Amino acid sequence: MSAGSTSRSATAAKDLAGLAKSPWLKSVRPMIQDIADPDWMLMPELDAAFRAVIAHEICFDALVLPQHLKQLRALLARYPELRVIVDHGAKPLIAQGIVAGWTEDIKAIADSGAVHCKLSGLLTEAGPDWTADGVRPYVEHLLACFGPERLVWGSDWPVLRLAGNYRGWFDLAQSYLTDLSGDERAAVFGENARRFYRL
Repeated sequence: MSAGSTSRSATAAKDLAGLAKSPWLKSVRPMIQDIADPDWMLMPELDAAFRAVIAHEICFDALVLPQHLKQLRALLARYPELRVIVDHGAKPLIAQGIVAGWTEDIKAIADSGAVHCKLSGLLTEAGPDWTADGVRPYVEHLLACFGPERLVWGSDWPVLRLAGNYRGWFDLAQSYLTDLSGDERAAVFGENARRFYRL
């Protein structure tokens, strides 16, 4: 599903069918965050591509920003069989301390069905001057919305290096989830990803 010319969407279903023959293809991730049109994912020309993703049991990584969440909710309503994971918590505006809008939209997405969400990319959005207390409300909201059964920890490495390091983010995320049981933490830090992507 190219973010470029929509004329390419005519071959997307065929291309996906070919790619799906590989056991290594688990998901597709169009760079929605970089597409100027926030309604791109809802274009009728992409219907065949989305239906191919569903038919071939490919996951859909939604690399979106907060301004895309209402469109993503519409996409979920249109394709309830689509197996979706929201990347990086939809990149909330942590550096600006903005939670309004994002909190409501994320909850609506979580309530839309069996959608998963990656607990990743938050330090990058918080910037190099992040603090544990500044990031905590966003982590807690994602956990409250998706629960330990649909939250998937991710490193966001090497982009993470803009604001931290792998070990530091891993330990910080662990510290946020100390109230979870051992099985719940194991789910967030590996088992949910294995199940979602059918690894």
